[in-house]
Amino acid sequence: MLKYTVLFLALVSSAKEGWGRERFTIETHDGNHIGAVLKSAPFIKIDDGYYFFGRESVNWYVAYEKCRELEAELVTFETDEEFDAIARYLKANADRGNYWSSGNDLGKTGIHKWFSNGQRINSLRWAHGQPDNAGDKEHCIHLGYIYKDSQGFELNDRPCAYDGNSLFRFICEAPKLETISIVVWK
Repeated sequence: MLKYTVLFLALVSSAKEGWGRERFTIETHDGNHIGAVLKSAPFIKIDDGYYFFGRESVNWYVAYEKCRELEAELVTFETDEEFDAIARYLKANADRGNYWSSGNDLGKTGIHKWFSNGQRINSLRWAHGQPDNAGDKEHCIHLGYIYKDSQGFELNDRPCAYDGNSLFRFICEAPKLETISIVVWK
């Protein structure tokens, strides 16, 4: 959206002067290409990503809605390293809470995918014996200290809603940054 807004403004400004005398180039780059200081609130930068940690306990669907209100998605752990970075952040803040991720098997039971990108979950961070779809009703993925003897954060499947024991906080992941540069020749 930002790219189109900038393009529109560039076109409007060149229309004032006349099309024949001005030329411009717009370049986009992944990430913060120019090292600009960014205001990321309410998101927190962890490694290469920006995350929001919801404080209220809700079901998976409400968690998804809360992230969309922030123009973000429930967190998708594209690598185990990303999972580990989030786990380190939570541990450093003495947080042993349970958090919803975008993972689920709502499309087809037993095929766990990330909701935000449709990719299969290929993580080694599952708790022992998980996912297990206990009671044929566990379809949404959260992270937390799953068992009493758990030594760290792990992934687990739980009922998405309608279960008082499945009200968790949530982690939203902001879209990847994109830097736009405009060069105008007169």
